[in-house]
Amino acid sequence: MKVRLFTAAAVLALAGAAHAQTAPAAPPPTSDLTRDLNSGPPVPAAYIAPPPAPVVTPAPGPAAPAATPSTTAPAEAAPSMPAPTTAPPVVRPAPTATTPPRTTPIPAGPAPQPRMAPITPPAAAPAPRTQPLATAPAAGSVPPAAAPAATPAPTPPPPPPAVSTLTVLDSAARAALPFTVTLPPGFEIVTGRPGPDFRIYTIRRGEQSFVMIYAGPASQFPIYSGQMVEAGGRASVVSTEDGVRHAQEHLFQRPDAPREIHVWTMSLDGADRAMAEGIAQSVDLRPAP
Repeated sequence: MKVRLFTAAAVLALAGAAHAQTAPAAPPPTSDLTRDLNSGPPVPAAYIAPPPAPVVTPAPGPAAPAATPSTTAPAEAAPSMPAPTTAPPVVRPAPTATTPPRTTPIPAGPAPQPRMAPITPPAAAPAPRTQPLATAPAAGSVPPAAAPAATPAPTPPPPPPAVSTLTVLDSAARAALPFTVTLPPGFEIVTGRPGPDFRIYTIRRGEQSFVMIYAGPASQFPIYSGQMVEAGGRASVVSTEDGVRHAQEHLFQRPDAPREIHVWTMSLDGADRAMAEGIAQSVDLRPAP
């Protein structure tokens, strides 16, 4: 065994010495074609980088058993050879998440939206009429009496015609008055509701009033503004308008009831005003019987 190891080591040593002593071969002669090509302008060389070698991560394997030292030493020490160096394994971090490949192409623009038909609300169905269920009366029970039909309220009778409170005085009633007056044709004396101790009379033609007369204990004389004149046993209020004198009211006083007779004209114009003033001036006290 020792002889074989020694022989192999000697052969390797001799082969290395012979290679070192061998002279380099002479370069080949240059041809004419080579000289023509070299005489041209220099062309930039295009360098193509070699593709990177894939990094192969060695799979972890079982640990190699440790070499047991030989008990027998070799006769001669063999020349030491440099041990091959191995690059440490590159450990790549495991990817955290993988994105599955896309199966459908990405559209260039927004996808068209489908056109939807307008929604028409359904017509409300009329609520079905529900008829009350007729329940049969229990045995031995008396059915309730039917409610009487509502009778219409009686129509109230029409109101009675308004009773006129005015009383037209005839000749006999005019003769009993505490005053006398001259009435033109078509005029009349009417009286309304009397007070407890007074009466008010109206001298009118149709519905138009001309003169009013108060007979009672105390009157509201005067009611017009103007010059007060006393003549013929009466006090009169006279006003002047456009140079014309107008006697508008008169007051008579008596020793017995009614103690005052107050006469005043209504607010009239033209001929009616002159007619009212003439009627008022014709009023006088009736002499005692």
